[in-house]
Amino acid sequence: MRLRLVTGTAVVVAGGVTAAVLYLPSAPPAPTVAESGVAAPVAADEPVVQHGDGKPVRGKLHTLALPVAAGARSAEAAQRSTRRFSLLGVTWTDAARTVDGTIEVRTRAAGTKAWSRWHALDTDALRGPDSGKGRGATEPLWVGPSDGVAARIRGGAGARPLPPGLRLDLIDPGSSSSSGGQGGGFALEPAPSLPAPSPSGSATPAVPPSAPTSSVPAAPAPVAPAPAVRAAGGAVTMPSYVSRRGWGADESIVDGPPVVAPAVKVVFVHHTADAAPSDCAKSAAHIRAIHTYHTKSLDWGDIGYNFLVDRCGTLFEGRAGGVDKAVVGAQTYGFNTGSSGVAVLGTYIDGGVPEATRRVLSQLAAAKLTAYGFDPAGTATMTSGVDGGKFPRGTVVTFNRIAGHRDGYATECPGDALYAQLPAIRAEASGKVLGLTAKPPAGSVRSAQTYYLRGSAAMSWSVATPTAQIAGFDVLVDGAVRASFPPAARSGAVPVPPGPHKVAVRATHVRGASVTTPALTVFSDVTAPKVTATGLSLRGGTVSTTAVPVTMTFAATDNQKVAWVGTTSPSTATLAPAARSWATTARPGAARTFRVSARDTAGNAGAGSLVRTPVLMPETAARRTGTWKTVKKASHLNGRSLTSSRRSTKLSWTFTGRAASLIASRSAGSGQVDVYVDGRKVATVDTRARKTAYRQAVWTRNLSSGRHTVTVVVRATTGRPSVTLDGLAYLR
Repeated sequence: MRLRLVTGTAVVVAGGVTAAVLYLPSAPPAPTVAESGVAAPVAADEPVVQHGDGKPVRGKLHTLALPVAAGARSAEAAQRSTRRFSLLGVTWTDAARTVDGTIEVRTRAAGTKAWSRWHALDTDALRGPDSGKGRGATEPLWVGPSDGVAARIRGGAGARPLPPGLRLDLIDPGSSSSSGGQGGGFALEPAPSLPAPSPSGSATPAVPPSAPTSSVPAAPAPVAPAPAVRAAGGAVTMPSYVSRRGWGADESIVDGPPVVAPAVKVVFVHHTADAAPSDCAKSAAHIRAIHTYHTKSLDWGDIGYNFLVDRCGTLFEGRAGGVDKAVVGAQTYGFNTGSSGVAVLGTYIDGGVPEATRRVLSQLAAAKLTAYGFDPAGTATMTSGVDGGKFPRGTVVTFNRIAGHRDGYATECPGDALYAQLPAIRAEASGKVLGLTAKPPAGSVRSAQTYYLRGSAAMSWSVATPTAQIAGFDVLVDGAVRASFPPAARSGAVPVPPGPHKVAVRATHVRGASVTTPALTVFSDVTAPKVTATGLSLRGGTVSTTAVPVTMTFAATDNQKVAWVGTTSPSTATLAPAARSWATTARPGAARTFRVSARDTAGNAGAGSLVRTPVLMPETAARRTGTWKTVKKASHLNGRSLTSSRRSTKLSWTFTGRAASLIASRSAGSGQVDVYVDGRKVATVDTRARKTAYRQAVWTRNLSSGRHTVTVVVRATTGRPSVTLDGLAYLR
């Protein structure tokens, strides 16, 4: 392809086909342009907040003509330096014409050599005012601060010649005095090897793009509060919004007074079909650029949309005339009178709008429609007022009260994903409470499908409907209201009588409709388990100077069910809920508290305890009869014991207590002894064992509380006559 430049125009000669090519004159980059920030919106019943200094901001439009030779179907413009801009579009003279094929642009980030990839412009010709006033145009494209551009138009097979008056419109949104850094746009590709020449003819120096910053609003100026609109069944309040003065609208470019219709019958939802800034602080600049494009480039007299909303849920006043009036916009060709249009900044073909944005859309639609007595979930008939639209002039069309741009005009707007969200937006706007869910009562314990609690249900819930559209919440017990809570509440406790009940949460919309969560089965129980300590006994096992084996017995009962049993003294342990004894050890020599606790399913707790003193009596405390030999060994209790192999030798211990345990050594050669309590034989004990073990409680017995004497008599068992005794343990 050979390129020959002529005055203001380049003509391409390729294969016998002549096509016009964009010639973009170089211009020095404008000074750095910043944009005003946008703070979070105030509550709907508070004044709307201005942002920045509240002064009008004059956006700048730079037009680059594209002369087109007769019959040309394609055009191209090599990348060039330009004045600074952040939004662009291609326009042409005849608003009724479209461009066949594709229109693509690429831009250079301001102050750098980095060029974006090619991006296609939406070639659905914008049709705004029903009068047909204005120019034909692509949707505008937000690219962020840029100072270079390239463009190309490709007509496919059978394409019509390009329309006359083609030009590239570059818009600088301007800024207010309390501005921060401007940002947004597309991901950048590496700079080309041959950058576009600067005005001086030398290569533009590489300057890394500065990181975008968010501005801090300066001295917000209040204006009138967001109006509340009323409808049968309750008031639907306008969402808080940023006024035209707040986002810096240049009222000097608005052409004529607003036109107001008798009512808003339909709300049309749009998207701007571009790469909206990811930083919502830059939404104001984006809207100023759209305002300039619609007003100066397309000659629509003002911004076409009645409202705009960004992905953070900040609502902006659009076309002038009053947010509480049925202002006729330039947003759905053929059906502008009697409708209101709201555009979401960005493109929503593959992914829907965030929840915050969806809520604002539903509340705005409810406010606009119910102000005139219309149900947002209903339908309306409108008559096409134009020729050349989706429907011929005079056609009566039935729309959902909340409709998509595509329903009234031949376009993909508002994108497949956002369009698929419209049913939910209608339901929410119509007064239905959406997304109400309740959690099980806090602190309750679930068993099967029942939640056990103690006297009250601490409920919490969530809801998708905006708080401004909620009249209040009720907590129901067995279908009756037990407590009511304000719209902003998301939790609350209610008393629940003893026994089984059904608990649910109900939310009521300001328009009267209500929804109730599925009921939860709860059981209110305030009766604690009863725990009775029935006794403590000595048991078999190894004895030491720090641990005497004992067993505590107890009873644990509940009016419903014992769910947990555990001990807290003299040591901690978790037992089975059905347990009725506890095998543990206790340090001898001092009074010990033995305590067992129990909890029921609801969490009520009870405890029972007793106090006992384990005591060790060594072999030296015994009265001896016959021959006994002292054996010293660390393994024995206190390091020594008594052993005897002669028949009828005896050891006797006298004490005051309620249980006793004989401590002896076991081995393969150990013999037997007879045990007497208070002079009466009660047992014959064999101390034999396969493996040697020391300090073993070989015999235990519970006794009546009082003074007792335990006597051990050696039997001198044949073949293993010897026994070794360490002492006696008892409980006091």
